Amino acid sequence: MRNGDYLPTRMESQADAVNLICNVKTQQNPESTVGVMTMAARSSPEVLVTPSQDLGKILTALHNVKIAGATHFLSAIQVAQLALKHRQNKNQRQRIICFV
Repeated sequence: MRNGDYLPTRMESQADAVNLICNVKTQQNPESTVGVMTMAARSSPEVLVTPSQDLGKILTALHNVKIAGATHFLSAIQVAQLALKHRQNKNQRQRIICFV
């Protein structure tokens, strides 16, 4: 078990927090969209789900995330900004939330 200071694990605690934030954001406004990406992939950050209103797709992608690689924080923020730049509804406010 990695980083056992949170119960059940740190990764599951972060998944619960992401689930809570996604639920609140998608229920708050029907036009809100949420995307998911990893900061630590094999070579670079990876977008798992482009901004979407489909909570099932987001939770499925989150469930399949594996802990691996080194964190590429700056690259991840740049990729997130690029994903937000190409979103469908340009009137929405842009927010990036990071879990490290």
